[in-house]
Amino acid sequence: MANIYIKDVTVRFNKSVVIDKLTERLSDGDFYVMLGLSGSGKTTLLKIIAGLAFVSSGSVEIGGENIVKYSQRQMLDYHRCCGYVFQNAALISNMSIYENLSLYYNYHTDLSEKDIYLKIKKFLDYVGFDNDISQRPNILSAGEKMLVNIVRAISHEPEYIFWDSPLSNLDTHYQNRVKKIILDFKKQKKTMVLATGDIDFAFSIADKIGILQKGRIIESGTPGDIKNSNYSPTREFIDNE
Repeated sequence: MANIYIKDVTVRFNKSVVIDKLTERLSDGDFYVMLGLSGSGKTTLLKIIAGLAFVSSGSVEIGGENIVKYSQRQMLDYHRCCGYVFQNAALISNMSIYENLSLYYNYHTDLSEKDIYLKIKKFLDYVGFDNDISQRPNILSAGEKMLVNIVRAISHEPEYIFWDSPLSNLDTHYQNRVKKIILDFKKQKKTMVLATGDIDFAFSIADKIGILQKGRIIESGTPGDIKNSNYSPTREFIDNE
């Protein structure tokens, strides 16, 4: 694992600036949480750090290496070290649940089918998922899809885990299950980045918080720093949530 340094990153989409000369540092083993309203740039920034989105300018250094300049092969190697939990689960609808979960292993390992199944089963048991994995994802509730989404992201035991608003659109039961999973990984000192609008959860679990507004981080610091901030845009965001 390694420190992450985002420097002067700008992302333009058509004529709009989505991320605007953003600079931030994330420490190895820390849990960094991005807070912000919808459209503030949280998901875009998360995908940039995960190597899933391009930048218009700037750099993203992982352990001193700028992933923006990575070749396709280098980026693939980086992706093997990452797990990404999508907000909408992003399961492939015409594949079974098991096929969705085994994709990584079929592309990136020489494991036998039995060993792949055992690896996946271990994590399905861990998250408490006991549905028929030979079925397609359309039979699942939103909460069940999120559990499968999480297993796909974590079963290869990545160095970095990226969480894109995993609590959105879940009932209280599944929110609590997902929160427990996230807390478990925090205890393992995994380097993790979470995009969320849940300010209470952010304050309870983050090592560092960044508040995004219109593609910029208006302030970042420890939960205590942010709670006690006198910076008026930060106070306005916290007090209105």
